[in-house]
Amino acid sequence: MTTAYRHSPRDYYDAVGANFFRTPRFGFIRTVSTSLRFMKQNVPELEIMEFPLWHEYVAKLREGWDVVGFSFFQHDLAEILEMVEEARRQGVGEIWAGGYGGLSEEAEGFADRIWYGYVEAEVLEECFGRKLERTLHPPVVIPVRVVLPPAVPYKKIGLLFTQRGCPYRCTFCQTPVHSPHPARLPLESIEEVLRYYRSHGINELFILDETFYTFPSHSEQVLDMLARYGFHWWVQSRADLTLKHIDSWTERGMVNVGFGVESVNDEILKRIGKRTSLDVMREFRRATRERKVFTMAFYMIGYEEDTVESVLSDYEILREIGFDAHQLTVLTPYPKTPQWFEIKERYGIFEKDYRKFDARFLVWNHPRISAGSMEFLKRVGMASLNIPMKNYGAGVIRMAQKRIYKKGLGFLWDDIARPFLHSLAYDERKQVFLDGRV
Repeated sequence: MTTAYRHSPRDYYDAVGANFFRTPRFGFIRTVSTSLRFMKQNVPELEIMEFPLWHEYVAKLREGWDVVGFSFFQHDLAEILEMVEEARRQGVGEIWAGGYGGLSEEAEGFADRIWYGYVEAEVLEECFGRKLERTLHPPVVIPVRVVLPPAVPYKKIGLLFTQRGCPYRCTFCQTPVHSPHPARLPLESIEEVLRYYRSHGINELFILDETFYTFPSHSEQVLDMLARYGFHWWVQSRADLTLKHIDSWTERGMVNVGFGVESVNDEILKRIGKRTSLDVMREFRRATRERKVFTMAFYMIGYEEDTVESVLSDYEILREIGFDAHQLTVLTPYPKTPQWFEIKERYGIFEKDYRKFDARFLVWNHPRISAGSMEFLKRVGMASLNIPMKNYGAGVIRMAQKRIYKKGLGFLWDDIARPFLHSLAYDERKQVFLDGRV
């Protein structure tokens, strides 16, 4: 199984760089695939390739394979279609598709089999005749860099799922189609991977749950583990949930929280199924600032009601609220979502370049904003909302102040020197699994 290929040795997606034009900044680099690590951990017979170079992929095909599977996103389709063509040319008999890209019409055309959702148990039983006793959580580590420029290694962060899937039904999101029934990861599996991270010098985690704390009693036990092992952790959750539990979470290590603002218009929030309001956002920001918790707001432009003037006005509201950082995206209809069917029928989708389906470009016929104007709005938003020292720099300083108060001079070793040295020594691309397979 493989992801899309990369075009050059350094062609890795930078989740921070996609939203921050100015430096200095951090770089959050996707060098590994969480979905394929989970598959390999739980179905060891599989072989996986994570963002291979083209010549590496072609060489692997020459070994002779009955099946090649692809885990990908919509914006990977151009590369995936090339890879499928090469696999067919080399005589591969069966092509599988999965991940969010597996929901696309193109996948239905090229794949002999599409797997929906998290399917480790299904693959293991159907292909290898064994039942999965419990889902194991693999070690998944990504590098964080400081981009001055140049890009300097800073630390390695462990990724953690406590659950997968989402019970909410936001109209723009593919998760309710991909994995509509959230499932908890076993506590035993979570503790195993936490123990691995701690024993390998990793003290910071990013919890990747779509919405953390969907299962309160389970989440409470996870939080106790995080506190016991002494992790600093980042999380994505709803603003109202975070507000309700903010003291308990910060006491147990939360340092960074991201949540979906999506809009500062309460009517739009209702229509797209977001359970929040402008008042909740303001209260959320006040509470996180008081506790020196870094906040990342996920914000979307390009709703059908939007105009150039209204988006610029919304930016003023966001500046007034004062989040530490903003992930700015352009409304993009994704296959099989309610928004996909509605926009396709009412307005039409004009873009044929798959690479532009990464939530950074206007791909449909917006009634009030042209593609050029949307690009202008995106750039203005990124430049004005993510200013190094005024916004995210100030947030990082607050986090550092909190750690200095707690650790004293130990901060210099725990949070600067040791992470830097560890980042030089730990190779996150090396496939390591909890039963010792390397």
